[in-house]
Amino acid sequence: MVDKSKTIYLGQKILHFDVPEGLIEEINGVYEEKIFTLESYNSNLAGKIIKEHRVDKVLPESIKRYFEDRFNDYLMAVKVARFSYPASAWINEMVEHEYNPLHLHMGKTEIGLTSVLCLKKPDDYGVEIARKDDPVYDTNGRLELVGNGGGMFNYNQHKIDLDVGDLYVFPYDIKHCVYPFTGKGVRRTLSYNCDMKK
Repeated sequence: MVDKSKTIYLGQKILHFDVPEGLIEEINGVYEEKIFTLESYNSNLAGKIIKEHRVDKVLPESIKRYFEDRFNDYLMAVKVARFSYPASAWINEMVEHEYNPLHLHMGKTEIGLTSVLCLKKPDDYGVEIARKDDPVYDTNGRLELVGNGGGMFNYNQHKIDLDVGDLYVFPYDIKHCVYPFTGKGVRRTLSYNCDMKK
């Protein structure tokens, strides 16, 4: 279900969903069981991350349908009469000092949606080194979305400290990045691209 309290507007709409814990456990289970047989996806992605694996070929149909339903929820929310065609999905498993530079997504069609789902996160992303006293400036391990609008007095950036189960759905052309962090632990996310057709 769409969490309207976390809907973000950066000129374009970004929707937040709370994914059930059982689904998170199922995705993590599939990934951990298949990790040694999964296709590396590094050459297709912008990330400076060692472990990036394509997973859409091993996800159960029920999980694929869940994502298709969320993409269609987005289309209904923005009143666009198109059909969703879930395409590629992959898992990024970030560790200390890895990051995802500012980038956008593309598919086989001109327009589409992408998503970020938090599957696992460290207990601590490390100390903010420049402004320890102000959490607003802490970027360690955060996802940042950058809208296409601009100009004076227009705020087109939104930083998110993802919790496990947070799913954000947004258009391909919303630029986004993930900042590095320090310390132990893994930041695991799943991204699913979805092409749009009339």
